[in-house]
Amino acid sequence: GEQQAQVRRGDAAGGGAVAGAAAGELSAAVVAKFDATNKELSKGRKKRPPPPGQASAEQVAAYSKLASSALHGKGSVCVDSHRSEPLVATGGADGVVCLYDTAQRKALSKMKGHDGAVHRVRLHPRAAVAVSAGADASVRVWSTEERTETAKMALHAAAVTDVSIHPTGDYAVSASADGSWKVADLSSGGCVLSVEDAASLGSGGFSCSEIHPDGLILGTGTGTSAKVWDIKSRANVASFDVEQPVSCLSFSENGFYLATGGAEGALKLWDLRKLKNIHTIDVGAPVRSAAFDFSGQFLAAAAGTTSLYETKSWASLAQHKAAASGVSFGAAASLLAAAGPDGKLTLYGSA
Repeated sequence: GEQQAQVRRGDAAGGGAVAGAAAGELSAAVVAKFDATNKELSKGRKKRPPPPGQASAEQVAAYSKLASSALHGKGSVCVDSHRSEPLVATGGADGVVCLYDTAQRKALSKMKGHDGAVHRVRLHPRAAVAVSAGADASVRVWSTEERTETAKMALHAAAVTDVSIHPTGDYAVSASADGSWKVADLSSGGCVLSVEDAASLGSGGFSCSEIHPDGLILGTGTGTSAKVWDIKSRANVASFDVEQPVSCLSFSENGFYLATGGAEGALKLWDLRKLKNIHTIDVGAPVRSAAFDFSGQFLAAAAGTTSLYETKSWASLAQHKAAASGVSFGAAASLLAAAGPDGKLTLYGSA
């Protein structure tokens, strides 16, 4: 509807960097929008039932390989599954953003725009939009209906390592090797907030980031720690000493846990209420991607193998032999999409 139209209208080629310089703090209007969304989301979170048809631990443990498709050239691939539709988006080292229909098990479109690797792609949960982050220092917006690039946001001075869609649905939050994170308006392409973290530059800036499901805090990874930021005050409110470069991070949909993946194989779980490490899993290879399902009951990790865990005791449910560089659960955890360092997308589920 209107949100889709708004998101699609924006084109910010080149305009972002200038806007970013002045974006010291969020406007009152943006803060009000963030607060309203946060209130709505956090209110329903505790009592929210799992989605209809939610997979059980037994089903997830028994997942088998359903399909495998070569979508990209060689090199690391990132992946995102749509929250409710049978749609997956992948981004490759070849610079291509690909849309894939998981029901028909076929590629719908291969969209070119990025000059260099795509580090992250995210599907908008409510509009026909995808957002991608690239080594070319750009964030790009795509129409998943028209399958074309609708905006290029030049917000950063170095590779954009990660991007999330804010829960309002109106903003993209990106992090970069330039040591900054930014909030940009998806409809205008303008930067509404820019925060620079000089401390992160010593270890190559930000390696990854994700917005908390309630929309008021942001997690970022660096060469030594995971930092949690209050978006409204721009303050670094917590830091977790991960003891190895943070290669990925993911917040649980229940809002309580943060998972961090390390370049030396440690998958660590942190309790955001107590600000402490509650569990560590040695994955045995660099953790390239970690993702919770929407119900918060399962966690997937991409490393030398594709691993699945349940989140009550963090016990292992299954390990699939194929190496992965990206993982994402489909609707109701009925599917796991795993993208490989060989350019392939593999789907796991109940046969």
